[in-house]
Amino acid sequence: MAVKQDAYERFFSVHPEQNQLAKSLGEAFDVTFGNQHGGQFFWLCEPKEIVAERFGLQKEIIVLYSPHWKTDARTLTNLERISSSSEFRHRVDKVVAIIIHEGDAETTNELLKQTNDWVIIPFQANELRDSKRGELFIRSRLAERIGTFDLFGMSSPIKHDKYFYGREPLIQELIQRISVRKENSGIFGLRKTGKTSVLYALQRRLFEKKVLVEYIDCQGPGVYGGRWWQLLQEIATRLCQTASESFGLKVKDNGLYDQHNAANSLNHLVKQITRSEKINQLVLLLDEIEFITPGISNTLGQHWDEDYLPFWQTIRSISQEISGGLVFIVAGVNPSSVEQSHFGQIQNPIFQLAVPYYLESLTKQDVRDMVRSIGKYSGFSFHEECYGLLQSTYGGHPYLIRLACSEVVRSFSKINADKKIDIGIEVFEQRQSSIKNRLSQPIKDILLSLVWWYPDEYELLLILADGDVSFVLEFLDETPEKAVQFVRYGLVHQDSGTFAIRDLRDFLNSHGESYKKEVSPFKRGDLPLELLPEQINLADLSILFEKRTEVEVALRKYLIMVLGFKFGFDDKLISNQIAKGLRARSGGLDQSQLFVGRRPQEAVNELFLSDLKPLFKANWDDLGPTFDKKLDRFEMNMDTINIARRFEAHAKPVPNIDKDEFINSYSWFKTRLSRVPGLL
Repeated sequence: MAVKQDAYERFFSVHPEQNQLAKSLGEAFDVTFGNQHGGQFFWLCEPKEIVAERFGLQKEIIVLYSPHWKTDARTLTNLERISSSSEFRHRVDKVVAIIIHEGDAETTNELLKQTNDWVIIPFQANELRDSKRGELFIRSRLAERIGTFDLFGMSSPIKHDKYFYGREPLIQELIQRISVRKENSGIFGLRKTGKTSVLYALQRRLFEKKVLVEYIDCQGPGVYGGRWWQLLQEIATRLCQTASESFGLKVKDNGLYDQHNAANSLNHLVKQITRSEKINQLVLLLDEIEFITPGISNTLGQHWDEDYLPFWQTIRSISQEISGGLVFIVAGVNPSSVEQSHFGQIQNPIFQLAVPYYLESLTKQDVRDMVRSIGKYSGFSFHEECYGLLQSTYGGHPYLIRLACSEVVRSFSKINADKKIDIGIEVFEQRQSSIKNRLSQPIKDILLSLVWWYPDEYELLLILADGDVSFVLEFLDETPEKAVQFVRYGLVHQDSGTFAIRDLRDFLNSHGESYKKEVSPFKRGDLPLELLPEQINLADLSILFEKRTEVEVALRKYLIMVLGFKFGFDDKLISNQIAKGLRARSGGLDQSQLFVGRRPQEAVNELFLSDLKPLFKANWDDLGPTFDKKLDRFEMNMDTINIARRFEAHAKPVPNIDKDEFINSYSWFKTRLSRVPGLL
């Protein structure tokens, strides 16, 4: 049975064309439900036993059917809305989904590149209508598509509960502290242990309780580079924006944010927001708190030696005045922001105001849940002894464990459509050398914070790695506070003094002393980029800058050329036409003023690439023919080209996938703009 009787009677009987498509899934699924949402149709499919076992699908999966000739971003939006709706969120799988579309396969595949949170299997509808398709066509496509995703190798913070493991008790404790007890907290741990993922999890859970949660990454130059009153203004701006976008609450902030008025201005704004029935509480999540902590911030942030006091006095006083209506959580590696009573002669205003929590290592059960669950989707079955091996070898460090598994599963080139691939501990032993190479950079990242902020502990680790366990144990017995640091960061077993992470010991033996000499001379975070764990390829940045600029300049010339011919090269008419299509930038800047008293040929150079996108869209009838009138492709490629600004502005490494997508979009523009003489 492909379409269950109840689903047929309620929906598919009046949609016979969809009924035929749904029946074609019968090799792998039974269709249990059908409905319409957001101009598209969706079904729920129950995996058959062999498919559930092979692909780890324990719940129904969402199938989106798009009857339109093009598949656009609404598809991904609808997927998120359906999966998170109260009716379906406990019923459907949150990793795997299917899209059946009538549109162009290339366009759909380009769209699917925009999400890393779902494994989406696309089918062109005519593929399913083809009676000659193979017996294992559906299962083969599932295996093929899932096999292209390295779910173990995800390096970014986890933004969805479906990939979040091992921290649930901490999350529940923090939610109680925030919502019930109105108390502040701190989250601390080594790099890549999941601090930011915990903050994102809090943001997701608290939203359901009508709590406005604002995440602030303090390592951004726009945060730590500003003075305390400027950071208060940034917080105010973000609170207003989130209140509007997420809660539908329009808030007008008339405050002045200079050093004399900023504290009172934020105070009035927070009270205004919390008086609303739409928002119960405000929570500030300040990640990478070291960057605004006295004594350890970098050169651009040295003013926090002085600014720390008025900033936190403001946050503390607002929180006390509204009885916990404003709560904060700080996160980082170094806990001095909440554990140090004084900075020089200055009393720490949040000392003992926020209880610090240290991210503990994953237990064997946590490791089992994580590896087993991800392995199911990926087509791999791990033997039971693997979980203990991973927990003991990598000290329960979630990121290192996932990378070790990633290195193992990547060694299998062929993914079976019918059954999982079994992995035992012998496979990890065979891949030990490649795993060690894969982990060398993350281990540098872990040690970096120790070299800077815990130099004494780092020296002890070097001695311990050299084999002098008795000396280290005697020292720790005399100075128990040092032992606490080691243990709570999951580096050393307290009873034996042995390393919790095997490859950490090996790295210290081989490179520990030289790495310290490279890093330690650079104080307050001013480490040269070439010594950081992830190096930046300047050639990549150069290519992105050069080619984005080439496209941007050509688009400006093309705009002026087309509108010039349309309006007889009348400067005023051209300027008016451009001004009508512009959107206000953040901060309310009226860009039409750029064209007052200036020729459009000059003023157009003030526009960003992101400004050109809505401008071209507003004049698409005139500008579209050169781009084959494919507005969706134009917008998608504009977004891809514009990622160059993100990497340039932050001098970030360029992932290969982003670089490849950029080059593809650049080629698309160059091919079409080359049709117009004089543009390129």
